[in-house]
Amino acid sequence: MKNYLSNFIVFIFTIILGTSAYADGHENPLNEAFNLQVQLCKLKDGATLAQYNAMNKDYIKWSKENDVEVTFVRQTPLFSHADFNQSPGYDFIELLASSFEGSGKGWDKWLGTKNGQKLNEKWNELATCHVKMARGRMIAGDTEALDNTNERVVTWNWCSINDGVEVADVISRHAELAKSFEEDSQGAIGWFGLIPTIGGANTPGDFAHVVVYPDFESAMKRQKSLADGGWKGYRDYQENYASCSGESLLVEEILHRPGQ
Repeated sequence: MKNYLSNFIVFIFTIILGTSAYADGHENPLNEAFNLQVQLCKLKDGATLAQYNAMNKDYIKWSKENDVEVTFVRQTPLFSHADFNQSPGYDFIELLASSFEGSGKGWDKWLGTKNGQKLNEKWNELATCHVKMARGRMIAGDTEALDNTNERVVTWNWCSINDGVEVADVISRHAELAKSFEEDSQGAIGWFGLIPTIGGANTPGDFAHVVVYPDFESAMKRQKSLADGGWKGYRDYQENYASCSGESLLVEEILHRPGQ
């Protein structure tokens, strides 16, 4: 799997998506991992997105009443790896970020209260969602920009460590690349990592990197960087550290932040 990879967008193998914008109402230090619930959802026949959004509003209200608020994000594919022979199988991805303790508390109340069970039934009536768990951490980014943008562009790239390569070597290389991101983010406002933990046996790689841009124009700065020589870093990484399947791009919307 030899596809474009900029020399600043690879990330630490042992960490996952994280930022104050994705945390549960508190500032999230760069070295503090948190839980990420990933929902791959497809609307059922006859169900509309308007109906689904109304159900989500009821969920957010319920989460406030039960003190289990999460940062709630939706991502809709725009430039995916789908073609006439294969489809991702989902309409959108939902990401629910919180502490590990908060996620456990939320599920206990979701399945253990009458209102939670009622909402769960409504959710299953409107959509089929495959729910996964992952853990994450922010690697680099502008937290102020992330906290003040609710509509943006996100790229995903799944990677697997090459045979014979030690994890320590990959981590060391990533630490070097993180410095490059801080010096010149090439249009990005956030650089995240993702490691599947529960229900992720069929993911297309060992880990994923997720990069957030405020708009499409910013996202294309990275593409220009690749054309202007960034491909050299990509080639070195692919050959010596990890192989990646290539970026897909999704439109992201922040549906809820705790306390708002």
